[in-house]
Amino acid sequence: MIIRSAFNFVSKHSSPITGTPNKNLIRAAFILFIFLSFLGLFARNLRQPPNDFPSSSEYPQDSGVVLAVYDGDTIKVRFKSGLQKKVRLIGIDAPEIDDEREEVQFRGYMAKRFVFFHLYREVVKLSYDWQLEDEYSRLLAYIWTKEGLFNDFILREGFASAFLKFPFKKDYQKRFQESEELARENRRGFWRTGNFPQVPPKEARDYLGQLVSVRFQCTSLENKRQFLFLNSSQKKFAALIPEKSLFLFPDWKTYLHRNMIVTGFLEEYRSQPQIMVFLPFQVKIINNKKPGRVEV
Repeated sequence: MIIRSAFNFVSKHSSPITGTPNKNLIRAAFILFIFLSFLGLFARNLRQPPNDFPSSSEYPQDSGVVLAVYDGDTIKVRFKSGLQKKVRLIGIDAPEIDDEREEVQFRGYMAKRFVFFHLYREVVKLSYDWQLEDEYSRLLAYIWTKEGLFNDFILREGFASAFLKFPFKKDYQKRFQESEELARENRRGFWRTGNFPQVPPKEARDYLGQLVSVRFQCTSLENKRQFLFLNSSQKKFAALIPEKSLFLFPDWKTYLHRNMIVTGFLEEYRSQPQIMVFLPFQVKIINNKKPGRVEV
C-alpha cells in the first residue's frame, strides 16, 4: 500500500515527453515512503500494545510520596519534581464505595483502608506499561514498595480483584489472576466467609492490617478531629465514626457504657489500635439493658 502510493506519486509527476521522473521527484518520493512507513508502524503500535516486555521492565522508573488515597485502586502521588498526579493501579479493581449495596460499600471502604494503611505518606516507586495515562488523565502504574509490587500484594491479601479487561503485560495478567484465586481459596481479606476473628482490645495490636472484630465496652465518647471516638477502657482501642456519617447512627449517644463488637480493618494511630466505622452493621450492641464486664 505504501509502496503503491509512492509509485503513483512519481508516475503522476513524470515528464510527459520521456515518461521518466526527475531527481527531485525521486527524492520527494523516497521521503514520502519513509514518512508513510513510520506512520503505519506508529498506528499499528497504538492498536496492539506490546506484551513481550523483558524482565528488566520491572525496574521502577519514578518515585514519589503518596499524599492521598481515593479508594482501593486510585491514589495521589507527589513526585520529586513537585508534580502531583492521580495514579490508577494497573490490573486492580476495588469495590466502589458509593455502591448502593451495603456489602459492596463495606468491601470498598476496607480496600481503601488497606491501601491507606500500607501506602499513605510512604515513598513509592512507579513503573509503567504501554499506556501512560487513561482518559481521566490519571497515570497508569505499577506501585513498588520495599516489600515488592503492591498491585500484586493487595490481590494476595484479598482486598481487590484482578482487572483483566485493560490490556497489560501478559505475565502480570497471569500473576494477578493467580494471586486473586489464591486469596479466594484461602478466604483472605474480604473474601472471608462467616465471622471475622474476634479479639480483645489488649491483643488488637497483634492483628494490625487485618479484618477483625473487637469486643469491648465503650467507656467514653469523644468528638475530635472530625470523628466520634468510641473508646475502650484506658483507651487501649477506639472505634471511629466520621462526623459526616453520624446520621447513619441515630442512637450513637446510647453507646456509652455498652458492650459492643466492632468489625473492620484494624489500623493504628499514635500507638492506639483503631477501626474506622462507616456503616451501621459494623457495630453490634451485645448488651441492651445494663453494662456487663468484657475483657479489655
